[in-house]
Amino acid sequence: MVFPGQLTAINQVLDHARKAEFHRRRLPCAPLRSWEEWKAIPFTTKRDLLEQSPHGMACAPQRELLQYHESSATTGAPVSVWYSARDLAEIRERFSRWGVRFTDEDRVLIRFPYALSTIGPFVQMAVQQKGACAIAADSRTTITPLARVVDLLRRLDVTVLATISLSAVMIAEAAEMAGLDPRRDFPRLRAICCAGEPLSPARRSLVEGIWGVPVYDNFGMTETGPQAMDCAARRLHPWQDCFLMEFLDDHLTREVAPGEIGQLVVTSLTRRATPMIRYVTGDRVRRIEERCACGERTAIEIRGRADDTLWVRGKPFDLWDLEAIVSRLPCRRFWRASPEGDGLRFIVEREREDDRIAPGLLEELSGAHGARIDVDIVPKGTLYDRSEPVSFGMLGKPMYLDRSLARASARP
Repeated sequence: MVFPGQLTAINQVLDHARKAEFHRRRLPCAPLRSWEEWKAIPFTTKRDLLEQSPHGMACAPQRELLQYHESSATTGAPVSVWYSARDLAEIRERFSRWGVRFTDEDRVLIRFPYALSTIGPFVQMAVQQKGACAIAADSRTTITPLARVVDLLRRLDVTVLATISLSAVMIAEAAEMAGLDPRRDFPRLRAICCAGEPLSPARRSLVEGIWGVPVYDNFGMTETGPQAMDCAARRLHPWQDCFLMEFLDDHLTREVAPGEIGQLVVTSLTRRATPMIRYVTGDRVRRIEERCACGERTAIEIRGRADDTLWVRGKPFDLWDLEAIVSRLPCRRFWRASPEGDGLRFIVEREREDDRIAPGLLEELSGAHGARIDVDIVPKGTLYDRSEPVSFGMLGKPMYLDRSLARASARP
């Protein structure tokens, strides 16, 4: 929905976006007067961005384009995004308010990709905005394998680890392989900051349990930069003065009510070098309207990609649902899921020799989730090979689904 005052901001952004031929062809010439007129504007899709990359979506003069990024291109050609000095200043200032509350006494090890990605450089900007020391331990280089990351955490007295949640689990495993206890042997570590994948309550609990420190989340994407971040109470709040977020049904035809799960469509509310206008992100999101301890009234849950949702007997299982099931198992760190007939099959790596499924647990889970749940506990190393220390933890995007079978579970 449009909040008071946003229509003016939207019209200003639309006027700015018309500087790109792509938007000029699709947007009305006159300022919008109503929400109904807004809903008539066509969606922008990932395909549109791909077709217009690298220059077609830029709305700022070339001399103002200060920074360039691309998506990871794990599923095809990359999406190009340009940022101006004004964009970067906005992101740096807003991002530095993250609930983790960086200070000039922090040493922050940043284990995100840096090459062409946004999250690593943006976290570094936020860290340094508060006078904290940034340690750039890129996640896509052989220079910093997990063993070296563990060494840096100890030797440099790192206070905050910034990485995707799966990498936080892998770093802990690497520490354990070296004979260390993540909860005991990193006494200066006070927090973990996550981004780059959905952080469900089950995953947050897992990471906090392994490391013994609070975990703070952040949500964004290459196309937009950060869009939401955790407050000190560890609830994810959208940047409502920077983005208009629409929460629509799976057919993108109607807005869903607060508390319902919908797909996120996002529009820039500031004059970005590459503004997004009704961009279909592909993320399943739930909006929560209630006052937080920090004073904010709106929070969101990023539940996973719509394309990664498994459908069983007409019922959707997104990443949050799958992790809720895994959280009940005796081993929870590394797993994959796939649809199988009228149920779900999980492959989970054993963590301890005595890991066993308790009698009656699968029946209980099957009843609770309305689908048959089967679990295969496999030897450690089946899903992630630990025998080659350089390659262990050198992730592209995290993988939780058997995609060859997931395609067969497309929504009816």
